Amino acid sequence: MFVHRPDARLFSLSFGQGPLTLVALGGWIGSGELWSEVVGHLPDWRCVTFDHRGSGASTHTSSPITVAAQVDDLLAVMDAQGVQRCILGAESAGVGIALEAALRAPERFDGLVLVGGSWGRPPDGAFDRFIASLEADYESALGAFVDNCLPEPGSEDLRRWGRHILRRAPLPHAVELLRCRNQLTAQDRLADIALPTLVVHDELDQISPVAASGKLAAGLPDAQLHVLPGLGHVPIVTAPAQVARLIRHRFAP
Repeated sequence: MFVHRPDARLFSLSFGQGPLTLVALGGWIGSGELWSEVVGHLPDWRCVTFDHRGSGASTHTSSPITVAAQVDDLLAVMDAQGVQRCILGAESAGVGIALEAALRAPERFDGLVLVGGSWGRPPDGAFDRFIASLEADYESALGAFVDNCLPEPGSEDLRRWGRHILRRAPLPHAVELLRCRNQLTAQDRLADIALPTLVVHDELDQISPVAASGKLAAGLPDAQLHVLPGLGHVPIVTAPAQVARLIRHRFAP
């Protein structure tokens, strides 16, 4: 289904039925499709994914993209899918949006699954070089980014899939999604997020250091941190069964 917003149309899918619901969003310009394999390992849950504005099949017509609009979108998708409460899953840059949503509407969430989080407010100019590379040669810059996300040997098919997902985002939206991260506030208010939380990070992550999730887990009142050995930035793609087991262990009754 498409969820219609005043300035966006958000593509969302719902899978399965069950007493627990996972709503999952991707990072930077990664669509909800990235969660497909994890969803397949949770057949007795209801799982909802969506392509956030600026990614996948979703559209976006006003600029710039803001953090507040992304939180509004998440809540609108939940409303449209009839989800009153859920476990909220997010990966990479989506973790920052999930934390903002938990601060704004904690009553809508029963817990958080935060994977490979790149969640803090970046220093001024932190993305300038990367943005310049995107503007100079978008295709090559995306290819290099995907290679860094998936350094595991034998991952060429996954890298091809990842490039296909990311190149669906127009360059202006990709840049806006990077620049809006200076609006993130959760790093100043982690102690206010009392939800039970599963934090997952990969040992060989070249995009966001393991220390970022260590700091995140230490700052949240009720967080469990799991570091997965031998993997890169995207365990929801490279180790979906393991991620699903961790979700079950943390949240299943």
